[in-house]
Order: sequence, then C-alpha cells, then structure tokens
Amino acid sequence: MRNLQNTGMPYRWYIRDNGSKDKTIEVAKTWPDTIIFEVGHNRDNFAQGVNSLMDMSKAYAGDIFLLLNNDIEFIDNVSLDKMISLFLSSHASVVGARLLYTGTNMLQHAGVIFGERYGSMPYHYRPNEMSDTASEKNRQFQAVTAAVCLVNVNDLINIGGMDTKFSWAFEDIDMCLRLKALGKKIVYCGETKIFHEESASLKKNPVNKMFMGQNVKRFKS
Repeated sequence: MRNLQNTGMPYRWYIRDNGSKDKTIEVAKTWPDTIIFEVGHNRDNFAQGVNSLMDMSKAYAGDIFLLLNNDIEFIDNVSLDKMISLFLSSHASVVGARLLYTGTNMLQHAGVIFGERYGSMPYHYRPNEMSDTASEKNRQFQAVTAAVCLVNVNDLINIGGMDTKFSWAFEDIDMCLRLKALGKKIVYCGETKIFHEESASLKKNPVNKMFMGQNVKRFKS
C-alpha cells in the first residue's frame, strides 16, 4: 500500500480470494479503499479472475490496472513510480517489470521471448542470470508476465479481457500478443526492483501441470 500511496494517484485495491487460509483476507479487510471478493474455491483460473475484477470494478477508459500475483514483494518506494511514469510517457498498453528471485539479484523475469529452446513457445528472457545494467534498461518486448504489470483498461476491455480457455499458463502472453496485433506497445521496465517468489501457490497445488497440454495446444493454435 505504501508504494501505491507514493504515486500520488487515486487507487483502490480489488482482491479476489479463492479461499486462502493464511489470514490474508483478515489483514486486507483492515486496509482502506479495499474491496474483497471471496470466491471460496480454487476452480477458476487466472484469466477468469482478471476478467471478473474487470467487470466488478466497473472500470472505465481512464483506469490503469496493476495486476499482482500474491507472491510479489515491492522492496523499494520507487519501482511502481517508475512503471507508471514509463506507462504514461511511452503510451504503452502493458508495462511489465524486472523481477528478481526473492532475496537475490538473480533475474526471474526480464521480458518474454520466443525461440527454439522450447519449440517456439514463449519463455522468460535470461532466467536465473544475475541482473546487470542491460537488464535494467527499459525496452519493448512482444510480451511480459502479468505477475506484475500495468494494463490500459480500455485496451483490455477492447480485446474482451483475457482468454479464459487458458488455465494458469500463457493467458498473459496471449493478451500481450493480441494487443500487439492491434498496434499497441508492450514495454518492459528494467528500472524496477521487485521480488517474485515464482509460482508460490502453484508449488503447493500444481494445478497448472494438469492443463499444460491443452494450454500449449491452444497457444499454438
């Protein structure tokens, strides 16, 4: 919350909780300007969650969504400012962030690329490499992860939100590619320093593996 307050922009938290038992919701209910949707199950996928918030928040064209996973830690007071500044100055549709593995200077996400390594499927650029000045540069990519990203709400509405036929994989990459097909910019903010405990929830409940085959098939189609 401190990071959001520092931006000087009006904001509201929308938290979609699928039945967590770690007292997150009890804590969040004490925050001002917070609306919580308690679903009570874990059957809906990430895309369904994003689209439901898009509808429930009654978003309008001037809004910016900051999408966050539940395993993200902002460790300074300027990263979000940098993302918003880049979002506005570049007229981007999506702005992603440089993400580091928790407690390290090792890259978890420095943009998303496509190559022969995984049969032309998307993967994170320079994973598990030490962050350096090259990774700290802002640049355009074909896609970025939605673990932390700013999204132009009007653009998201115009493409009908995320594709809910993806289950816990590739829905963010698909969103970026559909926006790029409309001539929109996808930008990576290398000036951020944010920790990401990659797939923290999925490590405990790896439902993504159940759907990987169909996700890959749909993405390639």
